[in-house]
Amino acid sequence: MTWLNPAAWFALVAVAAPLLIHLLVQRRAERFVFPTLRFLRPTPLMAIRRHLLEDPLLLAVRAAIVAGAVAAVAGPLVVTRARQRAWNQRVVRAIVTTEETPAASSRSPAFRSSEFRGPSIADGIRRARDWFDRSPPARRELVIAAPLAIGSLSSADLASLPSDVGIAFEPVGSLPPTRSTGYGRVRSTAGTIDREVTLTGAATSVRDVATVARASAGDALPIDVVASAQARPLVDAAIAAVLTQRVWSPPSDRRARLIVADARNVDAARSAGVPTPMEPWMADAIARITRDTDVQQAAARVTGVPLDDRFSTARWQVIAVSAASRPLVAAGTADDRLVILSGASPDEPLLPILVRALVNALAVVPDLAPLEVVRIADAQLSAWSRPAREPATPRVDAIESDDRRWLWLAVIGLLTFETSLRRSRRARTAPGEAEETARVA
Repeated sequence: MTWLNPAAWFALVAVAAPLLIHLLVQRRAERFVFPTLRFLRPTPLMAIRRHLLEDPLLLAVRAAIVAGAVAAVAGPLVVTRARQRAWNQRVVRAIVTTEETPAASSRSPAFRSSEFRGPSIADGIRRARDWFDRSPPARRELVIAAPLAIGSLSSADLASLPSDVGIAFEPVGSLPPTRSTGYGRVRSTAGTIDREVTLTGAATSVRDVATVARASAGDALPIDVVASAQARPLVDAAIAAVLTQRVWSPPSDRRARLIVADARNVDAARSAGVPTPMEPWMADAIARITRDTDVQQAAARVTGVPLDDRFSTARWQVIAVSAASRPLVAAGTADDRLVILSGASPDEPLLPILVRALVNALAVVPDLAPLEVVRIADAQLSAWSRPAREPATPRVDAIESDDRRWLWLAVIGLLTFETSLRRSRRARTAPGEAEETARVA
């Protein structure tokens, strides 16, 4: 037996109420009629309270009424074989599709079915999972009806589903044989260049479309570099090396400041501008630099570090450490810009690697997943597919019917019996009182 609301059992203390009523209720003293009271000596009156149960049967019935009501509120559910078989014979189906999908699933009718159409398959799976939690007990099945292009679905999207939920795929719609679209802008020694990407089957090709602007000292990078006069030639050489490799071109409203700190300017770097609130793009850029394996490996090879633990305060966030596990690269915000502070020497290989990572982190990299023209392999879809299993114990708010109605019927029967007991007791007491009064009179 399963209790859908077990917390209701705390109300079982109310069973003590009938017992207290029977013990504490004021009883009327019995009257004895005498022919005369003149031969009795007056004595002071004393209050006497009786603690004996006069009607144990009535008390037991009233306690059973309270206990039955508490058990009914607790929600008993007896999962019998017949009930489990009935749950297992019906199907609750969620159909996940995308906005561009022309038609939904055409499977056999289900006990309950709902379609989740949205911008992505992952979004539909999340909403379907929440809907499953609110659905009545049944075999749960998720059907993904979409073009199923590579990149539109991953194992992580399906991992959030409970293990008893079945997964099936229905490739719907068609994918074009080829697609071409703009692929952002890059910065190089030649200037800012527009690019175009073409997807044809399993092949991907990128070509330069046009050079928007020639590179100059003012617009080569959207980064203000702060360094000492002695370090400036090394910084310029690092920037030139980065531009030869081509880096993404960040939007004009995303600016950064790179401070190359050494023994001469590290104290000034601690107060680099007025701290400002961190915007979402800044936090995303910091996370991308932190995940850059080239930055982390280059930082781990640096030995001498002028930074100290004061750069681990709330204003600064350490994103790379040196070989001695001391702060080497820290990030913060100032004057509405992202500030990256490097404690490595300018002649270390870390500087050009950090510049490249910073510029790419500021940019908005185009997502090619929506443009994919190749379907997910059938072998992969088969590995992800699984049948729906027997439903587990359902949630409280998903139960259609339980067994509490039988307890409520029992409570009503006990209430009827309790009323009958009280009336019979009064009927037995009333004739005796009338007969005693008539005899004395």
